[in-house]
Amino acid sequence: MKKNYLLFSCSILLAFSCSAPKNNEENQSLNSIVWELQILDSIQVDYLGNISTGDFSEGIGLIYDYTANTIVKIDYDGKVLTTQTFPKDGPNSISFISTIKIDPEGNPLISNHHGPFYKLNGDLTIQREIEMPFTSPPMGGLMDDKSLEFWQENILLYYTGRDDVGPFTENYLKEYFLLEKLNPTTGESSPLIRTPETSKFSTGKFYERPSISFTISENDLLLYFNNEPKIHRFNLLDSGSFIETIDLKPTKFIEAPELKDKYENYNYEKLVEGNVFGVFAEENQFVVHYSEGISEEIYSTQEFDFPKDFPKLIDLNQSYLKVYNSEKGWSNEIPIPKKVYKIFAMEGLNQPFFALRNDEYLGEEQDYLTFYKLQLVQK
Repeated sequence: MKKNYLLFSCSILLAFSCSAPKNNEENQSLNSIVWELQILDSIQVDYLGNISTGDFSEGIGLIYDYTANTIVKIDYDGKVLTTQTFPKDGPNSISFISTIKIDPEGNPLISNHHGPFYKLNGDLTIQREIEMPFTSPPMGGLMDDKSLEFWQENILLYYTGRDDVGPFTENYLKEYFLLEKLNPTTGESSPLIRTPETSKFSTGKFYERPSISFTISENDLLLYFNNEPKIHRFNLLDSGSFIETIDLKPTKFIEAPELKDKYENYNYEKLVEGNVFGVFAEENQFVVHYSEGISEEIYSTQEFDFPKDFPKLIDLNQSYLKVYNSEKGWSNEIPIPKKVYKIFAMEGLNQPFFALRNDEYLGEEQDYLTFYKLQLVQK
């Protein structure tokens, strides 16, 4: 009996001693702030077009071909489930679609630069029209496909025109509300979020005009200007009150200097600014997709013939992902291969996500679209 007990005890100790280093190694990996980007697969979609925006959620992807004015619905294996082409002119026309978003119930919502919004059925036909209580001025509406989110029973969006104020209004970013909170049931909308004092756009000085984007993290709103390496956090439960500004802390992020007046312009003439393309949030952490830009010094050594030489800008301009954790801070800068183009959505930090392949940069002509299935992995 004692002999059997001794053998049993030794076997338990041996098993524990063999498994302990593995568990420690796994724990170290989970607590690491070092990540890498892996390409898991490439997925072909039997459709060819010019894709400007899209969304992926719960096994369904929606992408928008702006040339054909067509929305394509696919599954995560790339199978085309249905397509819907909208007329650009005339009765029942919908054009200049800037945003496609899948709501919490799985219903597609689309918007254009001037409103209204359209809730779609599963087959992409129009279910209902959602009007804003005022009209957005020309060139003053949505500027970015990450400018619409759902919170509680509301739609939060970047949509200008309240009191006839738009982005070209003097001191717009300094003095006026940036977003609207729309109740789609009642049609009522109220202003939300002002530029915080921690942003250069609160000063009233002239800088390159930014696009305004945001995402939702629980009951917080994370707002960012594309050409400023900062993430601004607001409390939606407290009428959008400002909480904090989190500096991206990039190794390199080119920002154009202050402009002499509102008519001066640097964009693609002297330099290329760094660009925050997207912020993807979940509880206690978020991922930022950004590029570093191209300085005046480097830009001046090149001879560009646009639009033919736009691929040169990709060669000179590295893009990254960076993970922020509320307890551990920032991760390393995670380089993105140049062949990876637009990242549409991330459903969770540990889940695979999709990005369009840049066939123009690769110099490949295909009769189908290719998406990469990507994964962030802790090292």
